[in-house]
Amino acid sequence: MSRVNQLVIKAEHKPGALAAICSEMAKKAVNITAIMAAYDQPGGRIRMVAMPHAAACKVLQQMDLPYQEETAVAIRVTDRPGALGRATRKLADRGINVLYAYGSIVKGTERALIILGVEDVQKAEAFL
Repeated sequence: MSRVNQLVIKAEHKPGALAAICSEMAKKAVNITAIMAAYDQPGGRIRMVAMPHAAACKVLQQMDLPYQEETAVAIRVTDRPGALGRATRKLADRGINVLYAYGSIVKGTERALIILGVEDVQKAEAFL
């Protein structure tokens, strides 16, 4: 388990908003190691862990995007049934509530799986 500095970004909910952020991060060699974009709730936010952190903050400032920094917990669990349950049970047993969680694993690869919720799945499927 380790602490991570997470960015919570307020961005417009429109086509291209997430693409613009990710593209600008790439231009400055910022690696996004974890991301969750949740626009399905009022005031939806983008949560992002990116390295180097200071460079990610600078990109957001240059884009004039409001953001906050939060500390979160990063854990690595084995790819076995029950591993996440054991970790979260430890927190629950200590009265620690989990507010949100995001992450993924793809068997046999070194790549993360990113899930994108889109307005038109069929259209997106044709382009991705």
